[in-house]
Amino acid sequence: MDNHHPSPTSDHWVPCSTCSPGGVPESAKDSSGPETAPVSIPHTGTPHTKEPGTRARRGPIPRKGHTKSRLGCFHCKRRKVKCQETIPSCSNCARVGLVCEYPERPRMASAFSASVITVAPTNSLQSSTATVFTQEDMRYFHHFLLTAYPPLPIQGDQIWMQTACLSHSYDYLMHAMLGLAASHLDLHGGNCSSQALAHRVKAIQSLNNSLSKPCSSQAEGDARFAAMMALAFQASCMAEGMHEFLAMSRGCHIIANTAMGSIKNSLFREFTQEGYCNSVRRVIGIVPLDLSEDEEILIGDFLKSLRALGPLCKSPLEVKFLASTEAIAKAARTSASEAFSQFAALYSLFNHSSNEEFAPFIDPNNHPVQLLFIHFVLIEFAIGHIALTTCNKGGRFAYRKRTCIAWMEKLAAGLPVEYEKYAEWPMNYVRRLAAR
Repeated sequence: MDNHHPSPTSDHWVPCSTCSPGGVPESAKDSSGPETAPVSIPHTGTPHTKEPGTRARRGPIPRKGHTKSRLGCFHCKRRKVKCQETIPSCSNCARVGLVCEYPERPRMASAFSASVITVAPTNSLQSSTATVFTQEDMRYFHHFLLTAYPPLPIQGDQIWMQTACLSHSYDYLMHAMLGLAASHLDLHGGNCSSQALAHRVKAIQSLNNSLSKPCSSQAEGDARFAAMMALAFQASCMAEGMHEFLAMSRGCHIIANTAMGSIKNSLFREFTQEGYCNSVRRVIGIVPLDLSEDEEILIGDFLKSLRALGPLCKSPLEVKFLASTEAIAKAARTSASEAFSQFAALYSLFNHSSNEEFAPFIDPNNHPVQLLFIHFVLIEFAIGHIALTTCNKGGRFAYRKRTCIAWMEKLAAGLPVEYEKYAEWPMNYVRRLAAR
C-alpha cells in the first residue's frame, strides 16, 4: 500500500506502521547595504552680485544613487549598465537580442547550515568545522518541511517541524532529511537520484559515528531516531530499497530501545504502539466498512492466494508472518482502522526477531519469504488506499504506489519457475493496478 512504514519496535515504541522554515537568503540581492540619499555640496566660491540681464549659475545636479549590480551578466558588465539579474535573460539583453550569460554564482552556505557536533563520553560538546549546504539543498529542506517529511506518526507534521529544528545541530539528521526530500522529488521527475544517494551515504556514515558514543541528551536521542526514520522512508521511495527499508525499520526499533533516551521526554512520546493504534482510530474512524461485492471478492481471492503459501513456510518467523498478514486481510472486511493498526504488530515480528532469525528472513534466495513479501506489499498498499482515502488522508502516502509496484515486480522476477504459480494472482492484480 501507499504507506510502507517503520513499524512497532517494541512493546512501547512504534517506529511503525516538523521548526518552521527559516528565512532563505536571496542570492541575487546586493550586499552593499541600503541606499543612502545623495548629499549636495553647496558652492563655496567667492560670492558675487548677479548682474542685470545675466542668468544665475545653477548648482551641480546630484547624481541619482543606485545599488550596484554585483552578479550581473557579462554584457551588462562590459557595457557598464545596471543588470536586472533576471533569469534566464535580463531585460537589457532581451531588448537588444543578446544571449544573456551570467558568471558562475558562488556556492553559499544556507541559512540552515548545520554544525557537525561530536558527542564526547563526558557529555561535553565539541564543535568542528561547519558543514556547508548549497542552494539546491535549501530546496530539499523546504520540500521536506512542506511535503516530504515522513507520513508517520499520523498527523505528525508538528512533530517533524520540531524535529527539523534539531537538524541545525546534528548533521546526520540534516543529511537524512535532505536525502528523503531529494528521493521524494526524484519520484516526481526531479532527477535528484545522485544527490539523494550522496546525502543518504553521508547520513548513514555520520549516524554510525554518533551511535558509537553514548547518547548525551534527549535532543540527541530524538535526532538519532528521526534520522533513522527518515532513512527508512527514503528507502521506501527507492525501487531497489525494500530490503534496506526492512533493515532501517529494524534500526528504528534498536535506537528506540538502546540509544534514544526517555520516552516521556521525547518528541515522539506519543508514537508508541498503543498511541499509534489510538491515532489510527481517531483519524480514520471506527465505522465498519461497507464493502462492495467486488471488494469482498478481492479480499477473498487475496486470502486464497495467501493461504496457498502455508505449506512453503517452515521457520517460526515465516509462519507467524503469514498468520499476521492473514489477520490483517480478515480485519479489512469489517474495519479499515483495525486492519491498518495491525500492521504495527506485523512489523514487530521481525523487529523483535534475533539476528539469526532475521538474516535468512530477508535473504533474496528465500523464495517462500519473497512470496510472503509480494502479498504483504499488496495488502499494505490496498489497506492504506481504502483506509486513508475514506478519510481524505491518502495524499501523504500517494507517492508509494510506484515503489510498491516496483518492489513486487522485482520480487516476482527473482522467483524460480516452480514458484511462479504462487505469485500469479497478486501479479495479475499489480498489472491492473499499474495500468490505471
